[in-house]
Amino acid sequence: MNELFDYAPNIHPMMVHFPIAILILAIGLNAMTFFIKDEWWDEKKTTFIYVLGSIAAIITYFTGRSAADTVFLPTQAQSLLTDHADWALWTVMFFSIYTIIRIALHWYKLLDKKSVQITVFVLGLSGILFLFQTGEYGATMVYGYGVGTGQLLEEVEEPPFIQNENSEIQSSFTQKENNDWIWNMSASSVNDLNEHFHWLQGDIEQLNPTVSITDNKTYLSFDLSDHISNFFVTHSGYENIQVDIYLDMASFTGELKIAHHAQDSQNYDFVALTSDGEISQGRATSNETKIFDEKEFQNEGLKFIRVVSDGTHFRGYINKEMVVHGHGDEPTAGSIGLKINGHGKLLIQKIELSQLK
Repeated sequence: MNELFDYAPNIHPMMVHFPIAILILAIGLNAMTFFIKDEWWDEKKTTFIYVLGSIAAIITYFTGRSAADTVFLPTQAQSLLTDHADWALWTVMFFSIYTIIRIALHWYKLLDKKSVQITVFVLGLSGILFLFQTGEYGATMVYGYGVGTGQLLEEVEEPPFIQNENSEIQSSFTQKENNDWIWNMSASSVNDLNEHFHWLQGDIEQLNPTVSITDNKTYLSFDLSDHISNFFVTHSGYENIQVDIYLDMASFTGELKIAHHAQDSQNYDFVALTSDGEISQGRATSNETKIFDEKEFQNEGLKFIRVVSDGTHFRGYINKEMVVHGHGDEPTAGSIGLKINGHGKLLIQKIELSQLK
């Protein structure tokens, strides 16, 4: 079993070929019924193959959902996973409904008519598009970005701080041409915080921000002697996003929310982490807070947190392992930021925003 999973970290890659082969076979055999005698092959036999293919597609779909929770995706593959999952669901729905229609037509003896046979065959042909699109996105993830092969993401060294002629460290908040940005903490991080974010709740003084260096790593530190509620976000709004943040909340008591698609202080999506070791994913509105998924985690030391919001798909990672994975209505473009409710010390080493296509 261990040798098997050295090259196949989950069962999905081994299952995915069965529904493709069976359903294409069903379409091909369906075409044959127009050219050979019924005693050799008929519509009932074709429908039985469609039943097998639909069952295989359903099983494969759920192994795919499970597989998505076991792999760490490079940024470029996040939208591919979303598209692959959407097309897979549409494929399952199409062939399941199509197979039920065929069974119903047999029940009412309508498939004995040649005109009905031709109409149903043409309808079944459109299923090839669903199979192709699902397979195309899946293959691009594997062969284009190495998803599931163990060759996903290389560690990237942090760029050195740029210094001006007066040897003063400049801002380490780096804006890219496409409005993505990377914020590596440096001596200028308090100024960066004040310049690139604004407050929906509380103010910068509440956070008592300072820059600290521990084990040759530079952190933006929030020293919260009193229990506070504070919410700051970017000036700009974004649609489909990935947020990476390196933080240490071992000395913090309370709840930290990585907020995204924020409209105001009461309407936003989030991934929340508590000092008790609970992570949840959801959406806050003026009327209620809806939780999409929640799990437990070990609240120890510096952690890498990734938050992904892509269309109707929401994913949250801790140290490159997906821990929450929810679905909901596609949010309206909005800001990203941090909502803090608690006291103690929070350390942030780096935040990076990537927009997904």
